[in-house]
Amino acid sequence: MISERRKLTFSMDELATAIMAYLFSTNQVSEKDRLGRITLEEGSSPSVKVEIHRGGGVDPSEIVLKSEALGALMIAQCIRKKIPMAKRAKKAIVASDGKLSLVMSLD
Repeated sequence: MISERRKLTFSMDELATAIMAYLFSTNQVSEKDRLGRITLEEGSSPSVKVEIHRGGGVDPSEIVLKSEALGALMIAQCIRKKIPMAKRAKKAIVASDGKLSLVMSLD
């Protein structure tokens, strides 16, 4: 049996773009808001802490994105960029060396 494994590692710029698109589409930020520091929490269930600078000069707020949201926003970014993905592939989020990756495997 042939198996396939693909690992798509996102640069911090690409991850920031994907996060802003996700936060905007879920009405958590407005067009006037901007992204600040992104902190990646590695482990068995990676998460990302995002600092948001609101448009009205208010103190920055933090949003924590858990692995489920990260998977959704990474897949959505791949769709926007027309990166092919097998629908039936098992998908997982992996964080290592300060980078976030979407791992897909077919058995």
